[in-house]
Amino acid sequence: MELTRPHLKLLYNMALRYTGRSEDAEDLLQETLYSAFKNLRQLREVSSLKGWLISIMRNRHIRESQRTVRRAEVELDEGRSYLSALEAASAMGDPEGLVIGKLESSRLQAILDRLPEKYRTAVILSCVEGLSYREISEAMNMPIGTVMSSISRGKAHVKREILRASMEEAGSVLSIMERIKEKG
Repeated sequence: MELTRPHLKLLYNMALRYTGRSEDAEDLLQETLYSAFKNLRQLREVSSLKGWLISIMRNRHIRESQRTVRRAEVELDEGRSYLSALEAASAMGDPEGLVIGKLESSRLQAILDRLPEKYRTAVILSCVEGLSYREISEAMNMPIGTVMSSISRGKAHVKREILRASMEEAGSVLSIMERIKEKG
């Protein structure tokens, strides 16, 4: 399907964000394209193809997630997330930055993985993929106001989780420092 070619990168990135592993992302993308090809008669307008494809992928992912037990965390070296790959590429000259970037990416990926589905897709499409509210609305088949609300609530959830994780880390560091003082 030549019509899908302009959307393949976006679809692959979405699949990678959903699955966390390139092999699984390729499978999800292939299943999405097969389903789209098989159900092409359901596409009403070619102009809404991108949203239709995203919707198919989202629905396939949700169905698959319901059938299987939640996957283990993404391995940093083999199946690293798209975000960690980008951060690794930008930090190549700085080994310390590369390690810190991988740690931060895995934490962010874990937070996104725990984000309720009703927020996750909207946040990923908006913040990671840069789609407009209208495009997200079409892809998720929901009103723009609901999309805006989902993105806002999803971002707030991510911020709370990042803050909570930071507070836990700070508490651990303080605890270690106190033990060191006691021994010294």
